[in-house]
Amino acid sequence: MKRLLPAYPLWIVDPLFSVWSPSDELAAADTQFWTGKEKKAYGFVRYGEKTYCFMGRMEGAEPLVQTDVRVSAFATEYDFTAEAFELKVRFVSPLLPDDLQLMSCPVCYTEYEIREKGAPQAFSVAVALDEGFCYDEEAEVIGGVVPEEGYEAAFFTRRRNLPMSHANDMISPDWGTAYLAGEEGWFLSRSGLNGYLGTGSAEYVKKAEERKYILAVSRKKKGYFMTAFDDGVSISYFGEWLKNYFFKDGKTVFDALRFSAAEKESVLRRLSAFDEKLKADCDGVGDGYYLLACAALRQSVGAHKLVENRKGELLFLSKECNSNGCIGTADITYPSMPLYLLYNPELVNGMLRGIFDFARMDVWTFDFAPHDIGTYPYCCGQVYGVSGRDDKYACGSLNAPDTVARTHLGLYMFPAKSDVYEFKYQMPVEECGNMIVATAAAAVAKKDFSLAEKNFDLLEKWVTYLEKYGLKPESQLCTDDFAGHLANNVNLAVKAVVGIESFALICENLGRKEAAEKYYALAKDYAARLRAETGAGVLPLAYGQKGSYSIKYNMLFDKLFGFSLFSREVCEEETSYYVSKNNAFGVPLDVRADYTKSDWILWAAAMTDDKQKRAALYAPVLKFLKESPRRAPFGDWYHTTDGKIVYFINRTVQGGVFAPLLAAKELLKTK
Repeated sequence: MKRLLPAYPLWIVDPLFSVWSPSDELAAADTQFWTGKEKKAYGFVRYGEKTYCFMGRMEGAEPLVQTDVRVSAFATEYDFTAEAFELKVRFVSPLLPDDLQLMSCPVCYTEYEIREKGAPQAFSVAVALDEGFCYDEEAEVIGGVVPEEGYEAAFFTRRRNLPMSHANDMISPDWGTAYLAGEEGWFLSRSGLNGYLGTGSAEYVKKAEERKYILAVSRKKKGYFMTAFDDGVSISYFGEWLKNYFFKDGKTVFDALRFSAAEKESVLRRLSAFDEKLKADCDGVGDGYYLLACAALRQSVGAHKLVENRKGELLFLSKECNSNGCIGTADITYPSMPLYLLYNPELVNGMLRGIFDFARMDVWTFDFAPHDIGTYPYCCGQVYGVSGRDDKYACGSLNAPDTVARTHLGLYMFPAKSDVYEFKYQMPVEECGNMIVATAAAAVAKKDFSLAEKNFDLLEKWVTYLEKYGLKPESQLCTDDFAGHLANNVNLAVKAVVGIESFALICENLGRKEAAEKYYALAKDYAARLRAETGAGVLPLAYGQKGSYSIKYNMLFDKLFGFSLFSREVCEEETSYYVSKNNAFGVPLDVRADYTKSDWILWAAAMTDDKQKRAALYAPVLKFLKESPRRAPFGDWYHTTDGKIVYFINRTVQGGVFAPLLAAKELLKTK
């Protein structure tokens, strides 16, 4: 079986319900949550006197022979064959980024079609979920079936449901309710499931000592199932308890199921239209680029949660998956935003609002932008760089292994004098640049500078920080600090220059002519001084390190805005050099190690106008998808020599894959 991806998205709702297959053959391995923890889902065909399995591995069912797998923007499709029939199955996650109601509706489809090869026989198709969907480790499970017009919805949940009971990275929820809808719905134990496997008829059996399942059965040749997840409460936002955006006006999960059933054909047509347009646009970027976009889209959108605060403001909150679990991280927003600038720039504003809100709170005493606003799903105040001191005023250690359940203190409530954060663990230039550039980009894309105007005082404070410290950054953390802190980081200086330039753009559009002129001139001066300091040729990793390099992805928005402080010639010289440094799976991030970041490679690919060079940069990332040894969602930090992932899977940053498409559309050109 051909391999397209390291892992295949099946049902993607949000960071708490994200189901993948780690195998090219759907029946060859058990399905998993994005974390790698098994969340076993099964697909069956009962045909004549025999039961086949098309998803997962289940004793009592023969694996179907798979003949093909395909991936599109919102769907993963499989073909199977048996002696008497053929089966098509399609898993659809309707994460349409330009429709907030649909994107936040927590329901996925599983479509199927059976084509008989000979005389018709009695048959049925079924999907089952194991009780592991209800909890992280173990719990007593309860469930039942709700009859609806045209279908039945089986459900299960923890008996002791613990909403919002932990906040960490690689952990499954111990709360919420999973639903599986079809013509028939069943909540049963293994003995009852065995009844279906043996005869095609499920049995209402619930033995306390056996594992529990929900099962949906259809007896039509062409049909579908719905899989849904209701978390009850989605986000704690600085003391506000917020529900999923779809539920914000009092809707329930049953409204979501009814909506998804009633609007299914319309939804699928809209998804298909988006996908066809995406494919055509991607073909214009280069061969194979469409697969990269498909690999990135559902993953990036599905690692966010969409909610609305009490003021009616949209919040699109990321989880920093397989990194530290932070929520609303500024340096996660920055790499991911090309996808959202293309299709719904208000979602970028939704990523930024949390940082703006927290930066105004007393506990944040710095004159630069914060890194994050908590740990998903708690917006409790920045958790990165909390002081490790040991005295009676310390707020306590927030450190814990990624797999330990925990919640966090409400740090946002602390007074300034509590002195919560240590400067040495902050990212001053990084986050100031990220916030200013992202704010400007969203405003230009949306043609609405109201968020920038509302937060102008903060942006002005942050650009002042870049003016003071950005041209030659001191040794400090940055988003690419894997090989250690680095003083005089040239790529960070480039970000500062582009940040100053972006602030000037904001000022210009807000009618602040004097400030615009000042900061345009300053950005131009800093860019010239940076070039003079580094000399001719490829820009080095750091000032004074002639002959070194790093991927200067921070030049991209200078190009997209059309300012060219870093000229076309500079961009082409840089990208040509990156191509010359390519290893099997991509160009290393810088000279210090052989690992890379795939999101930054795609940003770099967007910096060149040469189609062949662009393809030469992203082709090794395609190779990584098809050959990397770890079968996990699209990783962004990996070794370029062997494709082994260092860390970071399922992260929203893969929205950066859309950078070449954003560049091709020229949506942000202002000059």
